Amino acid sequence: MNNTHHPFGSRITQHALCNTQSKVVLFIILLFGFAFRVHNLGAQSFWLDEAYTWGVVTRTTWGDVWSAMWVVSDVSPLYYVLAKLFTPMWGASEFGLRILSAFFGWLAIVVTYRLGRAMFDERVGIFASAIIALSPFAIWYSQDARPYGLYLFLAALVLWGLHRAERGRGWKIFIAVSALLYLTHYVAALFAYAQAIYVLTRLRAKPKLFRQWFMAQSIAAVPIALWVIIFLLQRRPLTANTWIPAVTLLTPLQTLWNFVSGDAAQWTLWMMIGVIALIILMITGARTFSVAAQLLMWWLVLPIFTAWAFSLRIPAYVDRFFEPALLSVALLLASGLMAVPSSRLRTLMIALTLLAMSFASTRLFFDSAFTKEDWRGVTRMIVARGLPVAVTDSETMLGMTPYLPSPLGFIPIRSSADLTNQLAQGSFILVTRSPHESAHALGEVGRFDPLTESSDDVVRWFKTHPEIKITSHRFVGAVVVTVEK
Repeated sequence: MNNTHHPFGSRITQHALCNTQSKVVLFIILLFGFAFRVHNLGAQSFWLDEAYTWGVVTRTTWGDVWSAMWVVSDVSPLYYVLAKLFTPMWGASEFGLRILSAFFGWLAIVVTYRLGRAMFDERVGIFASAIIALSPFAIWYSQDARPYGLYLFLAALVLWGLHRAERGRGWKIFIAVSALLYLTHYVAALFAYAQAIYVLTRLRAKPKLFRQWFMAQSIAAVPIALWVIIFLLQRRPLTANTWIPAVTLLTPLQTLWNFVSGDAAQWTLWMMIGVIALIILMITGARTFSVAAQLLMWWLVLPIFTAWAFSLRIPAYVDRFFEPALLSVALLLASGLMAVPSSRLRTLMIALTLLAMSFASTRLFFDSAFTKEDWRGVTRMIVARGLPVAVTDSETMLGMTPYLPSPLGFIPIRSSADLTNQLAQGSFILVTRSPHESAHALGEVGRFDPLTESSDDVVRWFKTHPEIKITSHRFVGAVVVTVEK
């Protein structure tokens, strides 16, 4: 019997074993990613923006849905069309509307793996997919009845499509997914800008690349260009962005930390240490300045910096708008960790990273800081009281609408005189929404006092009528004030 060792056959066996191990690990990652995205999916009530989604998909016909989206200038149509298509299948409950985002957010894990394997190697692909699977930021927005799960999935496909096209494998996938991305979120235009800068840096190595990319982008932009033209022809005003907080010098660093921790509302010592460690590892991951690393760096830095610079003049910076940049963070962080020379230290750092992200993601489900506006609780109380309900803005009405058993005639409060007139008719309920907003916090931020932090007219009215008996009931993001005659 011939027992001669065959190196070629041994390499094939080893490769097959490694491939099997990778598949098993990826399967486990996908299981965890799926579990995090569907756990307690319908537990919390819709917050304000989700209530808007509910209204679009349940209160409009197909003929009216376009008009509903044109009311808000920063809304792109694809997600709402998909949500309306899926609503008959899953229903319009919290779970039913959120499952679409959870599904696409879960698929983003698979694409990240393929992307990391194509750009770097198998190990980077595996670990980058684990980062996306366990990122509390990605999980939170995969449990949101908003476009962000789809946004991350399509952005990953765009990066993968560009990487394939640059290597001569055709532009069809890139064109198709780019068109869908632009129809999903208007800030996607900043990621096209990042691509343009990257392609320009490749002019010397690949002179034809920019022309090919420009032609592909021109085709991909046709659907969203038609949408924008139709919107402009409607002569509707741009949506106000007064709710967006002003940026600071450290805002981009908060965004970076939020991507991996989900908790960047306030600076702490641990947060500072974590941001520094994260930046060092990402720079290590891009240390070779390979073509893939260059693309990822432009993809991360340019959209965030451009929006930050613009927001110095007009606030427009919100972390979730830059969710595609999370892909760069995951891939560069994975590459940096894999580059650690000591195998023991590398294993320890990977284990600590995964454990920390797992703990951060678990907090989403048991820490009260990660709670959405409780419009379900607010509505239960006002229905039980049976009193007239006054509101100071349309957003408050929108938040309660999904939970009303029947249409309720809200009383709009535009001035102090409106409150006086309403009290003359008898006791009533005033519902006020929290004025506190954050570009970074995932849950509702802080408590507020409706007697001092409501609109100026409301605050002035309460100060000038100290004799009025009031009872306040606090909910996450809102307060129900019973005003008794």
